[in-house]
Amino acid sequence: MITDRDLPEPWRVVASPIDQESATQLDAVADLQTGSEDPVSWDLIENAETGRRLMLRMGVDDTGIVITGVYVPGPGAIGIGELRSFPLAAIESAVRSRRATAGAKVQAAVMAGPDDPYEGPLGNPTGPEDTRFYARLALRYLRVAGDSARPATDLAKAEGVTPRTVQRWTARARELGLLPPGRPGRSS
Repeated sequence: MITDRDLPEPWRVVASPIDQESATQLDAVADLQTGSEDPVSWDLIENAETGRRLMLRMGVDDTGIVITGVYVPGPGAIGIGELRSFPLAAIESAVRSRRATAGAKVQAAVMAGPDDPYEGPLGNPTGPEDTRFYARLALRYLRVAGDSARPATDLAKAEGVTPRTVQRWTARARELGLLPPGRPGRSS
């Protein structure tokens, strides 16, 4: 399913997912089979400036969430220039990122244990396999990242350590699968 946060401006969600009967009809027209092993959703989005609507079929493959179908309802013809302007890669990337973050957050919460992961100072890891420490770090990092353009710097200030220390810790948390992959070429 797509959310408004997954869409670049000026796109917005109209329905996510669309009703099951319409989704089944679209799959039938495209001769697509859907089963429990192939979870999909059809989502309706709209460009708020032009009024153009797109229906995107989101599915899963070996690489994660992918767009497996696109339907452009009328009225009017669609030109190749307009087709090229559809932000399909950006939408797919945003959905993957959101899903990866959600999955990492759940895993980190389980590994952090029953105590409040946000309470008290974080401290230091006892070693590279201190999954409880890295899980608590991941949850704090994700919370800070929700409001900050430079989460490692802001978390470092809050914990009284250097930003480089937080970057090392988050790199290890990523290796442990407790944080989603970072954005290439970005340092925070």
